[in-house]
Amino acid sequence: MMKVLVISDTHRNIRNVIDILKRVQGMGVMALIHCGDHRDDAANIKKLYPGIEVYAVCGNCDSGSYGEASAKIISIEGASIFITHGHRYGIKWGDYSDLLIDAEAHEAQIAICGHSHSAYLEKKQGIILLNPGSISEPRDSMYPSYAVLDIEKGLIKNVSVMQILDGARVCTHPASNIYKKK
Repeated sequence: MMKVLVISDTHRNIRNVIDILKRVQGMGVMALIHCGDHRDDAANIKKLYPGIEVYAVCGNCDSGSYGEASAKIISIEGASIFITHGHRYGIKWGDYSDLLIDAEAHEAQIAICGHSHSAYLEKKQGIILLNPGSISEPRDSMYPSYAVLDIEKGLIKNVSVMQILDGARVCTHPASNIYKKK
């Protein structure tokens, strides 16, 4: 089973990302998805961890950054993943309906975005909608958050949204608990 670390909205602060990667890299994390704001942070993470595949899109704070798109479809271990920052959707106001439409159009198993700095996890019409929140500037609580995907044989087997309580403690984000009850 392959694990993928999902982050967003680092805003030039990758300290928490480095701490989390130190913990989870030995657990099979082989890829990282960065959903924008600041795309340069994804490039810096790639330099620090050349063995990890890094996928990234630009956010609204990344204008002109590397000519990267603000949305793209990728495949990891055969799983179809739609990633975007989310600023061109109603994400900031809790509306994930347009994101779902684009995920369906791209035949994605999961649609991942950021922008709101608030974690969200739900499955609709067979598609997982995920926002890992912000790993540096959370708005839904005082704790930074991120997500981990478990992918096996082309399928998303599990999604967990986690919160960083302090340097040594991590717990499950309430968004994960709501998702697992459905």
